[in-house]
Amino acid sequence: MTTSNSSTANTRTFQYIAAGAAVVALGLHAYLLKSHYDLRYGAVDGKLLCDISSAFSCSAASASRWSELLGVPLALWGLLTNLAYLVLAGWDMITEESERDGVRSAILVVSGVLVLASVVMGAISLLQLNTICPFCFGTYLLSFVTAGFAFLAYRIDLKPKLKLSFLWISIAFAVSGFIMNDQFRTSYQGSGHEAAMAKAALSEWRSNPQIEIAETDPLAMGPSRADAKMTILEFADFRCGHCKDAAAPLKAFLAAHSDVRLEFYSWPLDGECNTSIQQVNNASCLLARTVWCARKNGNKGWEAHEQVFARFDEWRTTERIRENIESIATSIGIDGAVLKSCADSPEAKAAIEKQAALGTSLNIRGTPAIFVNGRVLPAGSSLPILNAVHREILSK
Repeated sequence: MTTSNSSTANTRTFQYIAAGAAVVALGLHAYLLKSHYDLRYGAVDGKLLCDISSAFSCSAASASRWSELLGVPLALWGLLTNLAYLVLAGWDMITEESERDGVRSAILVVSGVLVLASVVMGAISLLQLNTICPFCFGTYLLSFVTAGFAFLAYRIDLKPKLKLSFLWISIAFAVSGFIMNDQFRTSYQGSGHEAAMAKAALSEWRSNPQIEIAETDPLAMGPSRADAKMTILEFADFRCGHCKDAAAPLKAFLAAHSDVRLEFYSWPLDGECNTSIQQVNNASCLLARTVWCARKNGNKGWEAHEQVFARFDEWRTTERIRENIESIATSIGIDGAVLKSCADSPEAKAAIEKQAALGTSLNIRGTPAIFVNGRVLPAGSSLPILNAVHREILSK
């Protein structure tokens, strides 16, 4: 009797551990799913929790072509599979003893699917992507915990038996994935059709004239122009809300594609340094000079770019910017006095004026303005559109 009670207690413990791992995985998948949609539709506010470095980034994984299966985010498939496991585990607790073989067989099948998917996606991550998604690998490890303890808990005296009802439940969960994905996308982009939008943008990009655009001292990331298959030029203003929204998807896309180059040019909406703009606010030009100087003094341009957009709401006045230049410098690890002095230098002013003049020569009328391989790309910070253009370029 004591042995039997001990065995029952162990079995229950194994069940709880397996279910606990599935619950944690559910939370990670939910975060990854929201991040996927936020990135896809330019709704990221700052940096993702799991974007640790260029080598460990969830954004890069989300922006890659491996982030979806049949048009549905893998994070949603993972969420639904873990949810299915929890539903079956709960069902096992309340079902009749005579029905448990069927339920427990289904539990082991679902946990096996989790492990198989984790092995496949882990291999793809290591072999195909340039970065590792920390939260993704967290879900992979949790799937092994769930499957391992599920095996210990449910295999005892099991007579494998899968009922037809399990097939219908599986189909129901799969269909719900497509329905939920459609609903989530609609909540982000309204009633618009993403595929049609990407097709229209690709068509317009094809028809736009190709322009030779001289490299004019940009903030650049990725391979050289000569080595890159796809070169993205972005003209932006640091006090432009749409430019802030464009930053995360563009960086994520770049991190996911080793053959893509990104060049950032300042085109301040400020008549102080941009002859195309009549109104003078002095703030946009000062921010542009500050980021340029961060690159010049310590090669910290992209870090400053990230800091400035992350603190977007602080830059309402020139005075406010000047008060915080030293804090920007401290956060990115350069000397504040040097950054301040450089931001007010004639050299920095001339550099930003030159970038603004380049944008003006290209007939830019607003920001962000994005060119890909010398052609204007409408809605060029959208991941679906960038992926469509990238596929088009590689197909030639």
